[in-house]
Amino acid sequence: MSLIKISHTPGDWVLGDWVEGEKIQTPFMGSWQAASGKVLETLPVGKRSREAYRVIVPIDINFIAADEESKTSGDFIIWEGKEYEVSVAIKWNNGMIPHWDIVCTRVPPKEEAA
Repeated sequence: MSLIKISHTPGDWVLGDWVEGEKIQTPFMGSWQAASGKVLETLPVGKRSREAYRVIVPIDINFIAADEESKTSGDFIIWEGKEYEVSVAIKWNNGMIPHWDIVCTRVPPKEEAA
């Protein structure tokens, strides 16, 4: 299935004002499936009630997950015109079939940036 990864280059301070980094869109293929109840339990409480999916992706591109403690967002994935934030990104490189195991949650429409 064709998906789009949205990531940002690092931002910077310019003359005392914060300037966000550029958005970078990277198309990729992956297996998209509904997240199980067990997977939902691993998410932060505030994201458990959101629409959530598990995505299996080849290891040739990198993903960054959101970090609740540092309040930083992760990468985003666009699927069927909706935006999902990468909440969990685990890299599996076991020698057989290296891949990313990603859990992403739907971004509420008013917060969508893509």
